[in-house]
Amino acid sequence: MNVRQLKAFKTVVDYSSITEAAEVFSITQPAMSNMIATLEADVGFALFERTHGRIRPTPEALSLYDEVEKAIAGFEKVIQSVGDIRGLRTGQLRIASMPGPSFGFLPRIVALFHKAYPDVLVSLQTRSSSQVKDWIESQLFHIGLAELPVDTSAINVEPLTMRCVCVLPENNPLRHKRIITPQDLQGDPFISLNADHMTYRRLKSAFEAAGVPWQPQVECQLFAPACALAAQGVGITVVDPFTAQDFAGRGIVTRPFEPSIMHDIGILYPASQPRSRVTAEFALILKGELARFL
Repeated sequence: MNVRQLKAFKTVVDYSSITEAAEVFSITQPAMSNMIATLEADVGFALFERTHGRIRPTPEALSLYDEVEKAIAGFEKVIQSVGDIRGLRTGQLRIASMPGPSFGFLPRIVALFHKAYPDVLVSLQTRSSSQVKDWIESQLFHIGLAELPVDTSAINVEPLTMRCVCVLPENNPLRHKRIITPQDLQGDPFISLNADHMTYRRLKSAFEAAGVPWQPQVECQLFAPACALAAQGVGITVVDPFTAQDFAGRGIVTRPFEPSIMHDIGILYPASQPRSRVTAEFALILKGELARFL
């Protein structure tokens, strides 16, 4: 017994005619008769009475009709769901991100994704990198962006390394230089992230290697307030490219910094959870946009 046979049965009942049912199916009348005969053999009882060239459903057929109608509707719903999943017209996407990318960069990526797949429900949540890792490990989110390292096998990581940029107040004389070095910053107020951040340690090493005293005047937890302080003329900072892009045209100028200060982040996935087509498609768009910063 298959769905095509059930649809044939329903059509014959609806039209009270083998010939008309065959026309609906675009097959010959003998082919339709054979399909019904095969179905009767499968169920083990007669479905139609044939008298004087007319066909009528048996009481057993009428008892079966409602269930057949439900089965066909259920099958068609499955076919619709398959099409929706294949065409990304349904589903959910839960994204967890550290603060930097979540203020400007990721909303732009979500907007691109939503334009292409408007029926997918998207959730974007911002937390610290450690919290993002916990969420991904617990399979509460499908994809995440966080600072490295990741020290658990419960998370699959696609590592990315980005070069930080120097952010200057827009009226700072150093804006005329093409590249900024530690020597250029000697005597200028410097804004750093907290001492436990990777860029603090790397900047400190770069200043010391250049023979320049490492004496930050202001420390911040996040790149965004460091940029905001630079825009207010408090000092100079070195930040990730996401944040620098978000602050473009807001009282700052950016320049490359040498030696390179790298910011190590990763795209995270739950290791024990297969990636859905929705997640894979979002990741494809995300990596395409991230490539501009690498």
